[in-house]
Amino acid sequence: MKFFNFSFLFLFSQACFAQTTYAVIVGISDYEILDYRTGDLKYADKDAIRFMDFLKSPLGGNVPNQNMVSLPNKRATKNNMSEAMRIFQKAGPYDRVIFYFSGHGVESAFVPYDVKQKDPSSLLTHADVKKAFKASKATTKLIIADACMSGSMKSKKPPVSMAKAVKEFNDINVAMILSSRSSQSSVETIRVKGGLFTFYLLNGLQGKADKNQDKKVTIKELFTYVSPRVKKGASNGQAPVFAGKFSDDLVLSLIP
Repeated sequence: MKFFNFSFLFLFSQACFAQTTYAVIVGISDYEILDYRTGDLKYADKDAIRFMDFLKSPLGGNVPNQNMVSLPNKRATKNNMSEAMRIFQKAGPYDRVIFYFSGHGVESAFVPYDVKQKDPSSLLTHADVKKAFKASKATTKLIIADACMSGSMKSKKPPVSMAKAVKEFNDINVAMILSSRSSQSSVETIRVKGGLFTFYLLNGLQGKADKNQDKKVTIKELFTYVSPRVKKGASNGQAPVFAGKFSDDLVLSLIP
């Protein structure tokens, strides 16, 4: 069961925009302090692999391996994630940087593999990611986070509001796609062998969201495709939210 999912997206095709992409891709299903009874996930690491495969494809921009850092499971420590994001500093002003995270999340933070119970300093905070983004010259800065909160990690505080979540990144112009509202859960399912949101997100980017069949998928088309399918698949218990600063006509992928 996925909870407070801080999922953000802003994808371009390098073939169209001649951008160089740098990406850090994190997927954690197996946590050091958890097991399947206390909150380990089934598909987070696999969703990260699927997203990386998309970036390698023509639709995702043919991103070369040397421009991506993959951190699955045990490799996804806080220190490794922080170090990996230094790759964003290689980007020029017309490039894009992407931080993809699939795993557990808590209020205003991502949960690394080596998180310590009751130790907030062991979390990778949104502020940490923002700092890495601000050090990059890239025009396009993307965060895609498929983050689940396990019962053992839930805070007694009310969920962070959408307004607060968006505001944290407003001054660096990050466009966001949140897989669910803060009061909702986000679903993993054996039917698609992954998270519903990531499943439909990738399907949409690979062409199914191209409603007007102009061989381009815009951010508006993607939302129109993803949102109702996730809602239906989750029996109306999960509603994706798109937020941030972007044009509805922003092209996310090109269809051959």
